[in-house]
Amino acid sequence: MAKKWFLGLATVAGLICGSLARADQNPLLVVSTGTWETLRAPFRTSEVDVDYRFGTDLIWKIRPHVGALVAGDGDYYGFGGFVADIDLTSHLVLTLNTAAGFYGGGGYNLGSHFEFRNGAELAYRFNNDWRIGGGFYHISNAGITRENGGSESTLIQLSVPISW
Repeated sequence: MAKKWFLGLATVAGLICGSLARADQNPLLVVSTGTWETLRAPFRTSEVDVDYRFGTDLIWKIRPHVGALVAGDGDYYGFGGFVADIDLTSHLVLTLNTAAGFYGGGGYNLGSHFEFRNGAELAYRFNNDWRIGGGFYHISNAGITRENGGSESTLIQLSVPISW
């Protein structure tokens, strides 16, 4: 009985340590442009994003990222959160991301200064780690205030690897 208990404990510890192992990869600078308020035609305007994705995995393939966006109507959003790359093929990458941050500006009212951002991207990764693709994001306060306008963005993205 003690042997089975010890073997089970050692297996769980190995899995946890393996999932916490850090995998080094190039950090990415992601520059994006597209539309803010994509699904609200009367409010639709341009958007530019800059996002820095760290090169060290925290757990599994999850890495931290920070960024900011500026919209044509004066809205802005600074955020920090997590991204996870899922390799669909050797060159096609699906990236899921989530973040929280500060929203402000004079455009469409999202209902709160504290907002969440969730989205997905599909990109082609070249052999030199550069990527080109597109993404779709939703920003909202998840109902933490009475008003929860929400906003969607559709972006074209260029991801540039940064080696220090």
